[in-house]
This record gives sequence, structure tokens and C-alpha cells, in this order.
Amino acid sequence: MSGLSWAEFVASDMAFAEAGARLLFGAEGAAVAYLATADAEGTPHVGPVCPVFSRGRLYLVAAGGTPKVQDLRTGGAFALHAPLGERDEEFQLGGRAREVVDQSERAAVQADIPFPSWNPADPIFELRVGRALHVVWEGHGEAAMQRLSKRWPR
Repeated sequence: MSGLSWAEFVASDMAFAEAGARLLFGAEGAAVAYLATADAEGTPHVGPVCPVFSRGRLYLVAAGGTPKVQDLRTGGAFALHAPLGERDEEFQLGGRAREVVDQSERAAVQADIPFPSWNPADPIFELRVGRALHVVWEGHGEAAMQRLSKRWPR
């Protein structure tokens, strides 16, 4: 499986990963993000999702039969974008998803789901980190505003 687990990503660049976790979880501690996928013909799909951090890994629980599930099963490629932070700070991950079929791993992820509404039969995917982008805006709201971006891997 290509890409890194969330824990491996943290170990490779802790400050970068901390910015991502802060933007994904927000002040309320609930992960909200936008997932982008594409089907076999290249048709893009974007939708809101609630990622789950469990045992050092980043997961996604998705309603069965949705375009995102089909896309992740057939191609596996994804981009995950956190909501904009203060002063339009941005964080995005990209990589490949791995469907979780092992029942003990599924049970561990389900035990860590922080939101109240989900179906135990829904597919679960681990999101493996292949690349990341963090953007801050120096001088936000001023005429001389500058975009400062960091990419991982560097």
C-alpha cells in the first residue's frame, strides 16, 4: 500500500501534521472536510465528510452506494480539504484509500467514531497520505497579502 499512515506522516513532519489536525478538527473537536474523488471516466465528485482518527490512522466512514465509495473502490485516489481556518488558512491531503475489510480493525475504528449517526454496515476506508499542502496568508486582508505555501513531501 502506497502512502503513509497518519502516524507515519506525523513522524515525518510533526508541525505540518499538527496544522492539518487542527484545521480538520476545529475548535469543536469534530473532523469535517471535503473529499474529492473521480470515477473511472474522470468525472469528479466532491462532498463533505467526517474523517475519523483511530490508532494513529486516518479513516473515512462512507454511506454505501455513494459515488465516493464507488470511486474509492475502483481508483482509490482522493484529495481531502479541511474547511478554511482563521484568515483563510488551508490544509489539503492527497493519496490513496484502502478499504478496511478486517473485522477487528473495523470494530476499532467504529469505537472511535465521534459523531452520532453512522451505519455499522457502511464501508470504512483508511486514507493513506501521499502528499499534503498547507497555506497561510501573510498580511491577510491587506493589499500586499502574500500566499505562503508548504508542500509535503518537500
